[in-house]
Amino acid sequence: MAAVCLDASLVALWFLREELTPRADALLDQWRAASVEFIAPPMLMVEVPSVFRQAVYRGRITPEEGDVAFAAFLQIGIRVLEPQGLLTRAWDLGKALNTARLYDMYYLALAEMEGCELWTADRRLANLVAPRSRPVKWIGDALGEPQAD
Repeated sequence: MAAVCLDASLVALWFLREELTPRADALLDQWRAASVEFIAPPMLMVEVPSVFRQAVYRGRITPEEGDVAFAAFLQIGIRVLEPQGLLTRAWDLGKALNTARLYDMYYLALAEMEGCELWTADRRLANLVAPRSRPVKWIGDALGEPQAD
């Protein structure tokens, strides 16, 4: 079974309507049809619910919509992995790519260690990593032009 590593920016698109949500939804359907396994490092389990809380706090969604998004997130079926050496590899990637923070490198390190692609909605991350031939895919490049809601 093929696997993809998902970062929080992409997963949040499945629950909060944004410009790239139609692409993310189509990709989710495609992955499910192909029985692709979803993996992520442990921090995803805090980052995505934090996005929901922020959306509620800022009035972007109602508290009830936040509860629904949180419950659905828990059911999506992402396997959380933290292989030996993950943090060290993230540190090394942060140095190699000269990043100020390690959050994104944690996802990238997992994708590299598991031999799969990292999918993100963070264009900055994709642009940073792409010239170095890392396994990062930006949702904006997937499935052609975005569809309107």
